[in-house]
Amino acid sequence: MNRQEIDLTPKEYELLLYLSKNEGIVLSRETILDHVWGFDYFGDLRVVDTHIKKLRGKLGDEAHHIRTVIRSGYKFEEER
Repeated sequence: MNRQEIDLTPKEYELLLYLSKNEGIVLSRETILDHVWGFDYFGDLRVVDTHIKKLRGKLGDEAHHIRTVIRSGYKFEEER
């Protein structure tokens, strides 16, 4: 694993932290939204997809750890 420091926004950091703490568990967009943005967030679920895309871009070669599970959500996998 590359130990290079990357610049994340606070929300990207929270998202990565939440995904990694739930390694191997498929998390729905709704679940991610509730835990990262909060239950009182009023907006579109696509905000999760947008932040995942930005996060993957910043992770570069390590982006493969965040896996899309079709029609379900996302899953963090340390090894692939």
